[in-house]
Amino acid sequence: MILVSEGDSQLKKIILDKSSAKLTGRTLVRDGILKLVMSASGCEFNFTGKKLIISAGCDSDCLNDGKECNFPRMAVLINGKIVVKKVIEKRCESFVICDSETEVTLNVKIIKLSEAAFSVLEIRPAETDDYAIIEALPEKDLKIEFIGDSITCGYGVDDANIESEFATAAENAMKSYAYLTAKSLDADYSMFSASGYGIISGYTKEGIRNLPERIPPFYDSYGFSYSTVDGELHPHDIAWDFESFKPHAVVINLGTNDSSFCKGSQEHCDEFEHAYCEFVLRVRSHYPDAHIICALGIMECVLVPQVRSAYEKLATADEKIHFFEFETQDGTLGYSSNWHPSEDTHAERAEKLAVFLRGILK
Repeated sequence: MILVSEGDSQLKKIILDKSSAKLTGRTLVRDGILKLVMSASGCEFNFTGKKLIISAGCDSDCLNDGKECNFPRMAVLINGKIVVKKVIEKRCESFVICDSETEVTLNVKIIKLSEAAFSVLEIRPAETDDYAIIEALPEKDLKIEFIGDSITCGYGVDDANIESEFATAAENAMKSYAYLTAKSLDADYSMFSASGYGIISGYTKEGIRNLPERIPPFYDSYGFSYSTVDGELHPHDIAWDFESFKPHAVVINLGTNDSSFCKGSQEHCDEFEHAYCEFVLRVRSHYPDAHIICALGIMECVLVPQVRSAYEKLATADEKIHFFEFETQDGTLGYSSNWHPSEDTHAERAEKLAVFLRGILK
């Protein structure tokens, strides 16, 4: 790939929206710029032409914040092969994806590897030669939504140092169990996940309830982010259109962070179970026909009894609610930063989840 500072002004510009590309995850378009919010959000299209330049930018809020650990990370794949994998640290960085003397046809996929909370990735109109064509891919037969925390985000999976602190440069949603499960099932997917978040409390070191970092308050939006999408509105200020993506299955993997607040307190565990039931019913209200999988595990299993109990109560009246327990990691397959699952752990858990989903989706 050739990194260039500016696009060619003589080239044709094509806005990457739902008319030209298949949009993945919670994305939106503002003033011709595609905003990738959630982990693994992105777009995919087929390109036929001679020249293609993709330009990506860091949102201005993150740029002004200046913290290197928060810049968005992205990847560009051509025919399934990664040709760009980079943390975007400028308002605009451009990549020459194709520069051919003869016409070629390529499958192009742009994906955000890092999560929503710290930055929004901006994809500017693609620049092509005059006769080039960009076409959206058709939707796949199977659709899955994943709701989770840092595990679903692929936190730290590209850093094997367990002592490392959070950095978007080490996040890689393409290596998370969620992305790999969808890939195994040849499914379109959407992720709603945030590191440290839970149902009734985010992660807490002191055992004091962490109210700001909870998934339910933001689930009906594009997701919490310190960044804005247009200088004023944050993603969590904008309502998500649940009609735009109707999953056949929803995998909820939440409770790992709640356990830091709940463990040792039966009252808090009971509160978690009640709130968990309420959240599942809320998901059901949005997706009346979807299979909902109440899952927990990989890093620890403190609240597995509460998740199982919630499932048992709900499943008596809803046969499309299921329970799945991930095997807790033991270090055999290694760890990533902050003791998060390694790449191999994600792959192994994805394989087992895919088998389970095949069984219920038939």
